[in-house]
Parts: sequence; structure tokens; C-alpha cells
Amino acid sequence: MLRLPILVIVAAFLALPAAAATLRTAAQDNNTIKFNPKGERKGICVEVFQAIERLEPNLRFTGWEQPMSLPRVENALADSQLDVFCALIRTPAREAKFAFLDVPVYTVRHRLAVRANDDVQVRSLDDIRKLGPGNVVIVLKGTAHEESLRRYGGLSLDASSQNLDVNLRKLAHGRGRFLYHTENALLRYIDSEKLGSQVKLLPAVLKEDNLLFAVSRSLPAPTVDMLRSALQHLAERGELKKIYAAYKEE
Repeated sequence: MLRLPILVIVAAFLALPAAAATLRTAAQDNNTIKFNPKGERKGICVEVFQAIERLEPNLRFTGWEQPMSLPRVENALADSQLDVFCALIRTPAREAKFAFLDVPVYTVRHRLAVRANDDVQVRSLDDIRKLGPGNVVIVLKGTAHEESLRRYGGLSLDASSQNLDVNLRKLAHGRGRFLYHTENALLRYIDSEKLGSQVKLLPAVLKEDNLLFAVSRSLPAPTVDMLRSALQHLAERGELKKIYAAYKEE
């Protein structure tokens, strides 16, 4: 006699919507392509957060207005003080601390900037290494770019600043021969800092990387699955590419 009520209760439980999750995140300081809360366009990552929230009402992001340095972000993810972070390059050091979702938010190309009057021809990192130790490569401190170049070895690096605009001015004033960074960011900052007459990009693309969502290992599996599913749907519908393309065209 009790079987029917039990079945009704089980069916009702299965019909319940997934529990809502508020995901703690942060902005990346000095990266207005990804996070620009004060701008007319809020940044790639903010638009991706908003697209996810429209698609999946049970996911909400909080904290994206608060800037953090990348080292702080990584430590906060590792310590479960943040749940997720948008658009990081996967590296061995990072994978040891937190997980990644294998749905690319967007893809970046790595290139070199030099002073406008420098006629150097470089097609690879090995070409730079062959030039000798006096040919300093400027790279942002605490980034996957720095980790990658140090792992490559044999390069003279200046990784003293976390700011791309500072590094561009260092390059323009001769405090380093090369600046290694992503193509889109270099082009935007050269334009915004009005350095087009002083700095140029070399044509060679040295590397390509997917930028992925990083997630704390303490985030519950159902929430991780919900986030992965939402990102996959956005990718399949072309919305992630559309968001990134709008920033490439600016």
C-alpha cells in the first residue's frame, strides 16, 4: 500500500530543477580585453559569464568586478577561495593546482613586438636564443608566457612587470629587444598607448594556445558538469567565437 506514495515522492524529487550555484570568480587586473568593468564593452570574459547565465539560469557569477593579479587568482583557485576563472592557458604548474574545462573560450596567437626601426628577422624562439644573451625578451610576470619561456630555456628574460603597457614602453625605450605576448593584446595596447610609430609586430606566429575555464578542485561535480555543458552549448552555437570576434575587430 505504501509503494504508490513512495513512487510519487521519488518522481517528484527527480523532477526538481538542478540546485542553483553562485560561482566565485575575479577579474584579471591589467587585462581590459578579458575584463573591463568600466568600459562600454565589459570584456570577453564578462560577456561569456553573461551568456552562460542567460543559457543556464542555475549558474550565477559573482566577483568579476574585483581585479586580482594572476598569481593571486591561481592561489585563490588552489585554496578554494575562488570557484572558477575565465580564460587561462593550461600549463603543467597550473594543472597541479586546479582543473580545466576542455571547451576553448577562445584561441590566442603568440607573437613578438620589437622597436619599429629594428630590422631583426626572427621566426622562432631558437632564432632568439642564437642571437645571444644580450637580446632580452620582455614578458609579463607571473603568466603562462613567462612559464613557457623559462621552460624553453636559453633566453634572457625580463619578467619584472605584470603590466603590458609598462612593458611596451620598456621596449620602446630600449630596455629589451623583444616583447613576447598574445597578438590581439599587443595590437590593442599598441593602439591605445599610441605606440604605433615606435613599436611593431614581427610576422611570425610562435605558438597558439586555447584559453580555458579553470575550476577549483573543490567545486561539486554537478556544478562542474552544468558549467561545462553551458560552455559546450555556447561553443556549438558559435556564440563564443562571436564574442571574441567582436573584440578582435575593435
